[in-house]
Amino acid sequence: MYIIAPHFIKDYITRNFSDKGKLSAAGSEFIMESVFVDNDWKRHMSINIDSGLWQCFKTGRSGNFVRLYAEVENLTYFRAEQQIIYKNFDYQDVCEERQVFKDPKYDEIDTSKLEPITINSVGSEDKLMQDAWCFLFGRNLFDVVHEEKDTFYLCRTGRFKNRIIIPFKNLDTVYYFQGRAIYDEKPKYLNPSTDVAAKPSDILYPYDEDSDFVVICEGPLDAKSLQLQGVNATATIGSSISRRQAEILSTFKGELVLGYDNDDAGERGISKFDRLRKELRMDIFSVCPPPSGFKDWNEAHIAGEDLHQWIAEKATFYDFEYQIKSGLNQS
Repeated sequence: MYIIAPHFIKDYITRNFSDKGKLSAAGSEFIMESVFVDNDWKRHMSINIDSGLWQCFKTGRSGNFVRLYAEVENLTYFRAEQQIIYKNFDYQDVCEERQVFKDPKYDEIDTSKLEPITINSVGSEDKLMQDAWCFLFGRNLFDVVHEEKDTFYLCRTGRFKNRIIIPFKNLDTVYYFQGRAIYDEKPKYLNPSTDVAAKPSDILYPYDEDSDFVVICEGPLDAKSLQLQGVNATATIGSSISRRQAEILSTFKGELVLGYDNDDAGERGISKFDRLRKELRMDIFSVCPPPSGFKDWNEAHIAGEDLHQWIAEKATFYDFEYQIKSGLNQS
């Protein structure tokens, strides 16, 4: 296997991008302006300073260090690799911990092999497609007013067999997805392996970055439910927000509204986010759980609750007064 010295990667990043970004609070990622778009002042690109693996959250592109080098130097992949092999020799002696180079695969994010599920799939005579359609329709997850932009998919074979694929799209590029079991398969939700995609803790469900506010919920179907009611929303794929996700949200200029589920895990997730936002010196955020009597946003959406109005009326700053009242209610 081809080995790239971490010192070579660090030197290259520092030499070329020191005026475009900075190290993350944890010191393992370099957060910078994307090399694929202009005027990316929100810094949507992240590079691991040890492995050189990178991801652009603006375009959905990702890859290894050779691909980044080729893009920056305007070289073919082959030519870039040859240059790196040559230059890398000078760094091997100072490299105490060598990183194994892996060319990431994209097989699991190739939607060309999947079948789209839309509101018009109601006419299908295939039982699996009918069951998938009934699941989505029963949860009011089709946009019956506008043309569907974020199509769901059906997977029939492989690791995600009998699952609905929930895509995470940016500029028509699927940069991540989650598979939801149609029947009783366990686990109910299945994420792609880190061999072919980013870690779920590095991902947020796509949202409008120019909006006045964004509701942060747990799962993509909750975020989709809110978006169908005109609410800008994203999801952290669980109730435990990661530092990387918090760093991404720290660039959002509008109000952050944490809308985790009405349960103990949701409360713990809110407390964790409060600790992270203090470490990252972020402004105070608001909280707004789903309407009373519903465990999550999709359940309230199915029942016909006006979620836009609910958030407008119930969103509250997560300040000392709120925490005192919340503690009293739980005691």
